[in-house]
Amino acid sequence: MTFDSHSLERLKELGRKLPKELSKPQSNELKIQKKEKNQKLHPVEIETNPEQLFRELMEISPDGNVPPHLLERLKKLESNNVKISSNSGPQINENSKDLSAEDALNLYTQFQQFLLEDDID
Repeated sequence: MTFDSHSLERLKELGRKLPKELSKPQSNELKIQKKEKNQKLHPVEIETNPEQLFRELMEISPDGNVPPHLLERLKKLESNNVKISSNSGPQINENSKDLSAEDALNLYTQFQQFLLEDDID
């Protein structure tokens, strides 16, 4: 495509008037955005103790419905915990609340019942 001299001059003039390219965000700004995103996460999203995660799931779910990705996360944490405990023996977790074995068993039983009810639907 060819332009006459008048059109070519006009294009060059318009090119000079165009705004400059917007600057890219600084790496510090990206780090701040990531920190803010991490701060907004719910404890269920960052909990690493399977027992505490289970308690958090039960607290936020009044009817026992838990999203599948959180159930998968709980299963992975429990399997990792079983592997670790079988390799290193019993461990004391300072972050977990003191529950009797009976209370913990009741919570797991209720959770299992909710899962079974969900499978029926």
